Order: sequence, then structure tokens, then C-alpha cells
Amino acid sequence: MLPNLPQINNQQEAKFGVKFRHWLEKNPQISGSYELKDSHGKDSIPFSEVTPEQIAYGLRIRSDKGCLMRIEAIVKGMPDYIYCRNMPSFFVINWTREFHIISVTTFLMEKEKSKRKRLTLQRSKDIAIKIIK
Repeated sequence: MLPNLPQINNQQEAKFGVKFRHWLEKNPQISGSYELKDSHGKDSIPFSEVTPEQIAYGLRIRSDKGCLMRIEAIVKGMPDYIYCRNMPSFFVINWTREFHIISVTTFLMEKEKSKRKRLTLQRSKDIAIKIIK
């Protein structure tokens, strides 16, 4: 019987989410949105792994119009909503031994100009604003 790959992939991204959260708490960064992606141990990730909706949110967060988001409170005292306007937004890609923080606009430019359908580990290193080993 084949494994349920979407479920396995979601578990990998969830594990990376915990790792990234701990790193971010110990290494405060600029305020912004961070959308996490996992390479699943490969040396490239399909550009399509980032959905058009995720790109749209990232761009809207950066815009003058901004974006109002409902927060699902999991800890007592958390706010119900957060409004992000003119804020940086990033995609964070987990590779095997490191993760890269890439601006949404840089990722989008790379996707549009690339002749490939995938972002390679090396190209990710070239365009990342931060590499965490």
C-alpha cells in the first residue's frame, strides 16, 4: 500500500514549522509574514509548490492596501485579527541542512525569469536574504 504523500508532506512542513518558530524566537527578525515550504529532502522545489493564493497574500501584505487576517487563537490572549500593510513578506524554504528566507517579490521574479520549473538549492542560496544552517 502506498503512503499518503500529502499527509507525509504536511507532517514534514509542520515539523519544520516548529523548528522555524524556535529559531525565530531565539533570533528575532523584522516583522513580516513567513510562508514555510519544505523541499522534502530534494535539491530543488517546484515553483508550483507556492500557490497563486500564497503569492497574492504575500504581495498584498507588502502593498498600501494591506491584508486583514483572522487569527485562530490557540493561546489565551491572542488577538482575533491582524492587519498587515506595507510589511515585508517572505517564503522560507527548508532544505536538508539549512533553510533560506526569500522575499516574495524576489521569488516571483525568479519564477517568471527562470527557464526551469523548479527552484534549485544553489539558486535559492543566490537569491536568499538569509541562510540559516
